[in-house]
Amino acid sequence: MGPYPLEVTLLNLDAVPEQDGPFRIVAGNACALEYGDNAFDIVHSNSVIEHVGGWQAMMAMAGEIRRVAPRYFVQTPNFWFPIEPHFRSVYFQLLPQSVRARMLMKGKRGHRPRAQSFEEAMVSIESVNLLTFPQMQALFPDATITKERVFGLVKSLIAIQ
Repeated sequence: MGPYPLEVTLLNLDAVPEQDGPFRIVAGNACALEYGDNAFDIVHSNSVIEHVGGWQAMMAMAGEIRRVAPRYFVQTPNFWFPIEPHFRSVYFQLLPQSVRARMLMKGKRGHRPRAQSFEEAMVSIESVNLLTFPQMQALFPDATITKERVFGLVKSLIAIQ
């Protein structure tokens, strides 16, 4: 470690609390953080907000990020990118949920295993809610929303404050 004290808190729903040098691993919910206002210098979140639930949960997470740190970097895949990154299928996110569920029941999609039932498929489908540029702007109104491009297409959106 250099001349500056560094502490990094890693938060996950089902984390086993642990201290590893400057890294503190804690269990917690990003939608309801147990930290005071401005408890951190910066929050970094990479491909998490699309997994916390529907719009209300996303608003809660965004509010918590903005509350606990004056600066943040929040990245999420872009809804309009042609390849859905979780299921690794072309425009998978544009299909009706029931169609996506049936497709997942027929075989593995990306890192998602073949669903054994319609219910299992729906849980997997509903665990991902990709965001658009206007949605990121609404969640992080005080941020600059940057577009990460791959071959000229917007792959992901990044809120930076």
